[in-house]
Amino acid sequence: MIAVISGDIIKSRSVDPKVWMPALEEAIGLYSDKFDIFRGDSFQAELTRQNALTATVYIKAAMLAYNLDVRIGIGIGTKEYDAPHIKNSFGSALTYSGEAFEELKKETIFFKSAYPKLDAVCNVILPLVAELTTRWTPNIAETVKAAFQNEGANQAELAKILDKKYQSQVSTELQKASYAKIQRALDYCTKEMLAL
Repeated sequence: MIAVISGDIIKSRSVDPKVWMPALEEAIGLYSDKFDIFRGDSFQAELTRQNALTATVYIKAAMLAYNLDVRIGIGIGTKEYDAPHIKNSFGSALTYSGEAFEELKKETIFFKSAYPKLDAVCNVILPLVAELTTRWTPNIAETVKAAFQNEGANQAELAKILDKKYQSQVSTELQKASYAKIQRALDYCTKEMLAL
């Protein structure tokens, strides 16, 4: 089984795509070597089940650093046909991802699989995670990105990476981001997914 995400940018006219597009490509590319960006603001990527949820929140952080946001539908399933471009492949993971994306109304993350109990759990937890991200400033989003990229780094190391004068700045921003709570939520959902 694989994970596929389908998403789009919630646009802000004040931000030039030349600025955020490389950041979007870099964010998706950190977790996937099979992705497409199309229509200028939509994307689809194949991921492992293990990193699908982390990648989703990381992509949100990457865009929130530019005062943008993303809507993402996550699908877990199989891939029956593997085309050179993910958008031309097909299988249940891609179908569920598309259906999850279509379900997005007021939420910015939705999850779909062949397992209704897993869907129910994830679709209670992930919208809460997404709600927490709406409180992030661009600085907080940058700190969260660095924490995801440098898993295992302590706050002093993150301060150095982010070129912040004090470690306490990193501590404050991660606290404001609810980073530890988000990590626990993502770990729980991922564990449930991998148990299938």
